[in-house]
Amino acid sequence: MFKLIKKIDIVKKLIFILLLFCISCSEQQQSNETFETDQGLSLDHRNEFKKELIEVTEDIYVGVGYGLANSIMIETENNLVIVDTLGSTERAEELYEDFREISEKPIVAIVYTHNHLDHLGGATVFFDKDYTEIYAQENIIYNLDNIATTIRPIIFERSARQFGIPLPEEEIVHQGIGGFLEINDQSTLGLVRPTVVFDDELTIKIDNLTFVLAHVPGETDDHLYVWIPEKQAVMVGDNFYRSFANLYAIRGTKFRNPMEWVESLDKIRLLNAEHLVPSHTRPISGQKNVAQALTDYRDGIQFVHDQTIRYINKGLTPDEIVQKVKLPKHLAESPYLQPFYGSISSYVRSTFSGYIGWFSGNISDLHPLSAAERAQKLAVIAQKQTKISDEAENALTNGEYQWALELADMLLAMDPNSDVAKNIKAEAADQLSKYQLASNDYYFYKTVAGELRNEIDVDPSTPNRVTPEQLKATPMKAIMKSLPVNLNADKALEVNKSFSFKFSDSKETFTIFVRRGVAQLSQLENKDSDVEIYTDQQTLKEIFAGLKNIASISLLLTDNTIQVEGGKLEFLKFLGLFTD
Repeated sequence: MFKLIKKIDIVKKLIFILLLFCISCSEQQQSNETFETDQGLSLDHRNEFKKELIEVTEDIYVGVGYGLANSIMIETENNLVIVDTLGSTERAEELYEDFREISEKPIVAIVYTHNHLDHLGGATVFFDKDYTEIYAQENIIYNLDNIATTIRPIIFERSARQFGIPLPEEEIVHQGIGGFLEINDQSTLGLVRPTVVFDDELTIKIDNLTFVLAHVPGETDDHLYVWIPEKQAVMVGDNFYRSFANLYAIRGTKFRNPMEWVESLDKIRLLNAEHLVPSHTRPISGQKNVAQALTDYRDGIQFVHDQTIRYINKGLTPDEIVQKVKLPKHLAESPYLQPFYGSISSYVRSTFSGYIGWFSGNISDLHPLSAAERAQKLAVIAQKQTKISDEAENALTNGEYQWALELADMLLAMDPNSDVAKNIKAEAADQLSKYQLASNDYYFYKTVAGELRNEIDVDPSTPNRVTPEQLKATPMKAIMKSLPVNLNADKALEVNKSFSFKFSDSKETFTIFVRRGVAQLSQLENKDSDVEIYTDQQTLKEIFAGLKNIASISLLLTDNTIQVEGGKLEFLKFLGLFTD
């Protein structure tokens, strides 16, 4: 029927324990945000997954509330296509019966939007080996075959907590993106492995409809969307749902690249769809509504990403960044970014770890005391009722240098300018350096000690000491990509303008859309930019690298080395958005 790219065997069942490794689809709220119930979960949000078979538009139907995820049916002239199949055969059978009340046409294709089993576990209900092809992005094969085994016990344990599996049914309010997890040790799992996989894009013609399957990594690296141009409808899997994105699941997940997710959402935005059909929560119709939903969603993700990176580059620790990064009011109030599912604090910590690893940068965290040791020492302080500063001095005297570091941190948390605390921490770091065989640790301790004594300066806020020669060798695209993470969001919250950059020595064109705290980079031609800047690449590279001061930039504007349409002052204001 269709060109077969790859053929793979059928698997009819997976055991429950292994299921939990594939599902990354729920994270119960752990933040301090205020909700409508004392359970911490909004009761009103349950309306998003009220059980209903919805007609999105003619020939497109989505079953919401039958399980944790949705399943979508598309009716062509002579056949049916199913996108995602729910998580168990029991729930899939219920929806199958409801689908069959609409059409008895044969199901010739199933599409998996990604590898999570709440989207795949009901496949056998819809699949017929004689005439059904199953389509997926090719990375799904690795993901399905690479289900974790070495950390199975802990993943099982943490997943059970995340989903509330052991809790009484009456205590399950909802799962953030679905009413309930229909998969348990009593469920029948009917996964059928894909029969056709592709890399970047695959177009399928079925009767009167075109199905464009495109790779759009986001919540998983095997994510795809299904675009039906004749219906102006796009099925986006878990790359969008009516809740802040789950960029880290607390059960434990590998790094989910937020900017890949944003780039995928931008690809979807370019479709200008009339109908947006997610695989969790309800569909959205109306081109304006869809555009607003996707824009809010990508801006929410990028805002947290960019501001996290900005504070990382200032030397802040994860705990400090969590306190700094909050969505601006217009995004915090968006109905598509409420924290029913993903947690901003988890996202910040995941981004920190994903970019620079587990170490916070605070030397006290390099070789910390065990929780038991710390508790015992704190109990002694409480019993003696002594000052923390005195205990820190005593720790130094007694050679308890790590304890001195941690006590000094307590003092600095109360007074960041405390010279007493800085001196204690410096001395403790010096002493600890003497015990380090690893050169990395040795020099980190020694350098921090010098900084605390103001003997040396390592300031991440100072401009990088790059040379013009180094800049010449750096692609313009790399320079432009660094801009968004340097945006001072507070300065840009009321700015909504586009700035295009065109170069006399290159055919490249870049546009920066500054949209209320977010800077979106695009290389697509934009003929409607508010401000257009014309110059050579090297001049702009040196400006962005901080090698040109405001006086020299003004001179370049005067002698037309830099030409601006839309106002020279607007260009200077633009530059000011990327400074503190």
